[in-house]
Amino acid sequence: MEKDTQEIKWINLRGEARTKSLKNTSVEFKPGENELVHHFKLKDFSSEGFGILVRKDSKVLKHIKPGNVLTMVYHSNRTKSDPVTHQTEIKHISEPESGTYQGHLVVGLLILE
Repeated sequence: MEKDTQEIKWINLRGEARTKSLKNTSVEFKPGENELVHHFKLKDFSSEGFGILVRKDSKVLKHIKPGNVLTMVYHSNRTKSDPVTHQTEIKHISEPESGTYQGHLVVGLLILE
């Protein structure tokens, strides 16, 4: 019986999404017809995803919505690495957990390619 329990735990752990450290990593993009480039630090919000924090009064929120696919330029935390471009979907725009990041919204991102 104990062997079955260990096997199930192993399967469950392997099924969890894994993310790399996003410390000092950032993303930039131009939403819609906007001419301004917006630059944000990436945040690792959960084991299932990452995103950016945007002030609730930011003008960028007028130009993005869930389901949008944008070309985003990702900057690594390594000084000698070149930025990488990815098609990225806006997965959600939501309130952060209670008591955290007051005055901001979480914009969840998903790299498509």
